Amino acid sequence: MTDAQRVAIQALLERSGRDFVPIRRALLQTREGRKTGGPTSKLGKRQSALDLYLLLHALASQDPWDVTLSARVWARLLGAEENASGTTLVSRQWSWLEAQSLVRTTRAGRTRRIVLLREDGSGGPYTHPGAATADIPAEGDYFRLPHAYWRLSWDTRLSLASKLVLLISCSLRDPFILPVEHAAQWYGISADRIHRGLTELRAFGLLKMSVTSRPAPLTDRGVTFERHYTLRPPLRMDDEPASDSAE
Repeated sequence: MTDAQRVAIQALLERSGRDFVPIRRALLQTREGRKTGGPTSKLGKRQSALDLYLLLHALASQDPWDVTLSARVWARLLGAEENASGTTLVSRQWSWLEAQSLVRTTRAGRTRRIVLLREDGSGGPYTHPGAATADIPAEGDYFRLPHAYWRLSWDTRLSLASKLVLLISCSLRDPFILPVEHAAQWYGISADRIHRGLTELRAFGLLKMSVTSRPAPLTDRGVTFERHYTLRPPLRMDDEPASDSAE
């Protein structure tokens, strides 16, 4: 992380006025009917698109859930300001996110107003999933991405595979299971990517794994093994509004 990027991100987090980002689980997985991959399943290799989207979530912390910054500032937040094509990269990623109905953008000279939309890619207006009104209860069904993700530079240290598995981990209650082949179907992400993400998060000490066995008399071994994962603080916050299982 460059000094300019670190300073810019620190200013962003201070401006947000909170210590975590609330994100609907629908970003990762459809929440109605048969559960399949949400908008993150369409990322491909677009790590910068995910980075921008999470930064937008961190900064758009109140109604009308919008941010107006120049492409150069967004490039600085990505650590791409020194790159001659940094602003082009930013513009291209915003256009892709808009095509996925995750944001709405309008231009004002050299700046771009970015409006956050619902995480499910429906194009509906964004609302805070944990906020209630006098007439409408809180929607819930969201998880928290702590600001520690940026403060400790995990946004620059993790690969796209690790970031996706980290988001999935944040959405689940400890200890959770994430069988690679099944999870690939549940989240629309390749089994290889999930395996790499789990391996990298464990190598960084962000995930703890334990293995348990249970009888399986109709298998060759007569026993089956399950890997249980625990997301460690500070990326696991206390009192998470988390789901009980990945399925």
